[in-house]
Amino acid sequence: MNHFWNITLFNGFTVHLNTLIMTWAAMGLLLALAWLATRELRVSPSLRQTVGEGFYDFCRSITMATAGPRGDGYLFFIGSLFLFILTANLMGQLPLRLADPLLPHGSLIAATGDINTTTALALLSLAMYIGVAIKRTGLKGFIKHHFQPHWAFFPLNLLEHITRPGSLLIRLYFNILVGEILSHLALTIAPLMVPAAVIGLELFVAVVQAYIFAILSAVYIALMSETHDDHAHSEPHAAQTPAALSETPSVRAA
Repeated sequence: MNHFWNITLFNGFTVHLNTLIMTWAAMGLLLALAWLATRELRVSPSLRQTVGEGFYDFCRSITMATAGPRGDGYLFFIGSLFLFILTANLMGQLPLRLADPLLPHGSLIAATGDINTTTALALLSLAMYIGVAIKRTGLKGFIKHHFQPHWAFFPLNLLEHITRPGSLLIRLYFNILVGEILSHLALTIAPLMVPAAVIGLELFVAVVQAYIFAILSAVYIALMSETHDDHAHSEPHAAQTPAALSETPSVRAA
């Protein structure tokens, strides 16, 4: 199942067209919903405006929880990341196999069920937190960070730039892929009994994985953008810092 519909572009560059279709479908859906939510804004909001503001407040709560007011500087990124992953994950639970007769190869699957997509999202997070760190502490401060608390820690600090995006992409990819496989097996083995329970579980996993990816990205950005003054100021409130948040059992277990 789920083999890819490959097309080759210039210089042998291969694209998974079924994943690309689902990625553009998710982006198109988000743009349409954003357009609907921001039409005719009022002081007394309509239902669609209230829903849109609810999503905005939720995304802002992620950045506020990890970096306080500084989080507003990258709210646009974390919000876009969360909404795209959530939409892509949920679209994977649609009856997409009904479209199989229309496709020459493969099936339509969630965009996040392709490791190329999750890798791209993880690399975007990496580029974002490096960019934020350089903007806030300067290039010299960013380089100096890699030699803290002692120059001997340089290899370990450098390794973080591999392990952090690596954990993001692997966690999201395998959770969505396993969900796709379970849904397929449920439809094949017991199509009248099991699918509702499996799909219900996968809808929950889709939301949780989008949240985990977004909040861990926010934590990484917040940690890299901290200056020494920020760190000293936040010591008494360690329980509320991004570092503390990343060490909570629930996040670590996820």
